[in-house]
Amino acid sequence: MTTILLVHGAIADGSSWAKVIPMLQAAGHDVVAVQQPLSSIPDDVAKVRGALDELDGPVVVVGHSFGGVVITQAAHDAPQVSALVYVAAFAPDGGESAATLGEPFGQLPSASHFEVDKQARFTLPHELFPQYFCPDVAPEEARVLAAVQGPSDTARFGFVSGPPAWPEHPCHYVVAEDDRIIPPDLERFVAERMGAATVSVPGAGHLVMVSRPRAVADVILAAAR
Repeated sequence: MTTILLVHGAIADGSSWAKVIPMLQAAGHDVVAVQQPLSSIPDDVAKVRGALDELDGPVVVVGHSFGGVVITQAAHDAPQVSALVYVAAFAPDGGESAATLGEPFGQLPSASHFEVDKQARFTLPHELFPQYFCPDVAPEEARVLAAVQGPSDTARFGFVSGPPAWPEHPCHYVVAEDDRIIPPDLERFVAERMGAATVSVPGAGHLVMVSRPRAVADVILAAAR
């Protein structure tokens, strides 16, 4: 049996995977969804690596959005990992940050709408969250997701990656074709660079695992085979 470790992104939490988890469990897999502190990338990496070190292999590690930065660090030199799955995620190489990785692709309109609080943590305004973060999610559900945002440190954009895990493991990638947070062209670029088995989901927004859980679950299950 393969264990599947799910890693959420910024301004989110483990409930991002709520629709995918039952599909993975129904296929016979044990599933762990980490709740990261979102206080810094090193803090998030420590949380995920701690969870990973408790698991025997094989383990498929899945990261969404900034969770891609986290798993790129946390799964490095982890022999129990059998595959990595990136879901609309950053996948930096050594010496890269999310900011430098994104520079060639320009900024999407959402970038100008993030709000920063007195503790230097960012979120999206509740009224704009559905439009940018999950435009293909039902409005009532999108409003709930906006309300439960996990404020995240702004310094994570500049975090410089160490040695990456993705050259060490088989990789899969889910491209969200209508992503309004991470440019889809960036997603395609990192997927191609890592040689990932790639699935593109037409019309899917950034929270593709919420709006298209079957498509995401199928990619994770393929990685677990």
